[in-house]
Amino acid sequence: MFHRVTDTFFDVSLLVKRKTFEECMQYIARRCPVISLDFLVQNFDRWESVPHNSYVVTFDDGWIDFYDTAYPVLSRLKIPATVYLTTGFASLKCSYWQERLDNLLAQIFAEKRTLLTKDNIISIPEINLKLKYLILNSGGAEVTFKFIDYLKEFTHDKILKTITDLEVFQERHSIKVDNNKERSFVSWDELNHIKDPNISFGSHTVNHMILTNEQTDVVKEEISKSKEIIEKETERSVIHFCYPNGNNNDGIKEIVAKSYKSACTTKGGFVSKDSDIYSLNRIGINEEMVTDWRGNFSKYVFIYSIFIESLKA
Repeated sequence: MFHRVTDTFFDVSLLVKRKTFEECMQYIARRCPVISLDFLVQNFDRWESVPHNSYVVTFDDGWIDFYDTAYPVLSRLKIPATVYLTTGFASLKCSYWQERLDNLLAQIFAEKRTLLTKDNIISIPEINLKLKYLILNSGGAEVTFKFIDYLKEFTHDKILKTITDLEVFQERHSIKVDNNKERSFVSWDELNHIKDPNISFGSHTVNHMILTNEQTDVVKEEISKSKEIIEKETERSVIHFCYPNGNNNDGIKEIVAKSYKSACTTKGGFVSKDSDIYSLNRIGINEEMVTDWRGNFSKYVFIYSIFIESLKA
């Protein structure tokens, strides 16, 4: 499981650098069979047809660097992959809510005294109290990541309301926030330039909501609408789904199973013939998991990381 293939990003746990990614893919292509998710699903009930120790490569969210950086490498090495698209982000100059929050808080923290003297920065009392507690008891980027993890317990509407409240606070106190950024996500035109049959598109919902926090009608809409949009925009069949943040339960899996043939989580571990096809494990890869102390790709670090993650299955 990959997210960003770029040299800088605020959340390094989601980042693999460009050079590292290419070297990692070259190593995987030499070492083991790389199969498509389509092939895996088609042969799930005939497991003997799935090559031993094979890899499936996936990308979450639909970042622009999938198209700019990862896809050319995959195409050159003839490596199949599935990219899970968050349809509400495609073609838009918008930010992942976590990235928006990081950008806001980085500037607002410079005015920490003002922040702490105001009673109602955020209109949802429990979230307001949590942010103030974190500011008083944590430091630097740690506050942002702890706050992000905390917000993942809330509905998407409350998360967006929190960000809006912080934006209002920032404007009211003339705190400058740099919003001048390049487009983060791939466009439909770019996706339609990908003619390689080895690259498939899957759904990652419309708005990247954590589905276990939402009402059933919202869950159904996010799951079905995203498939409908991708198929309309790309004229490709969409049979694979990925749960945002990996969160799912039996009810959500039942909804997914009505429209898709597989679904991935973010839970670490291998996939076997005994796996639930609607709760497939994946091994998330970041820069630290594949490089040595000098920052160079290391097959030994990679193999060790894969081994550690395999124990989670």
